[in-house]
Amino acid sequence: MYRAEMFSPELVFYAGNTLLENPIWDDINERLYFIAISDELIYQLDINTSEIKTFKTKGAVGAVDLDKDGRILSAEKEGIYRIDPDSGQRTLMAHPDQDERLRYNDGKLDAKGRFFVGTMGEDTIIENAAALYVVENGESKIVLKDLSLSNGLDWSRDGQTFYHVESTEKTVTKYDYDIETGNLSSGRVLVQLEDHTPDGLCVDICGDIWIAEYGGSKVSKWDSETGEKIMEIPMPVTNVTACCVGGKNNEFLYITTAKDPDDEEDLSGGLFRARIR
Repeated sequence: MYRAEMFSPELVFYAGNTLLENPIWDDINERLYFIAISDELIYQLDINTSEIKTFKTKGAVGAVDLDKDGRILSAEKEGIYRIDPDSGQRTLMAHPDQDERLRYNDGKLDAKGRFFVGTMGEDTIIENAAALYVVENGESKIVLKDLSLSNGLDWSRDGQTFYHVESTEKTVTKYDYDIETGNLSSGRVLVQLEDHTPDGLCVDICGDIWIAEYGGSKVSKWDSETGEKIMEIPMPVTNVTACCVGGKNNEFLYITTAKDPDDEEDLSGGLFRARIR
């Protein structure tokens, strides 16, 4: 049963950052990780104590996730690193894209621990120059090429379907996914936005898709089979960048936002959450 307070976003964290992105929930320690791209920072937020810990990155950081041992995987301008969250010790894993015009963008691990991470132009969109990579055991390969802005990604709950955002096309494409090989096939557009730009994406426990709509002042929920919109959550800021499901019982959607240079919105660049169950 829905309650009146559900779906109403509340501010969780604000530090004046320009571009927050890529929230990741650590269900073992009940922590949230998220990044400040241009500030070259990874944030670790203890939800129970509100304690914040930061990790400085080497250049703009585009994505983080946690491996099976609880270590941070961080896609930074100078490469993809593994970071011990307790000691801060850093180990370079791979650096598949060394085009200085580009930086890494959204990324996540699949159920086998492969790290999928995309790229985009660092200062401007460069048509067909970006790609989506997969990194496994220090080796990398391209799984999608000729992209312009590789963005949000996630898998279905059974791991057999992969969803990927191409922001310049305003699309979410659905692929068949081979969990044994990490290969994609049979791509077909599931969602086509018209007015706003899809940014980050996550799959909830019902198997539906949440899309952060940059420039749209909302996150929207979509049926992963039909591509039909189910609902949307209005946000108090214009630029919504990414989202993830978290909380002890997966009851919250954590949502990151960004601030434009001419932005006069008081809360843009903050981290929010909305109760979704």
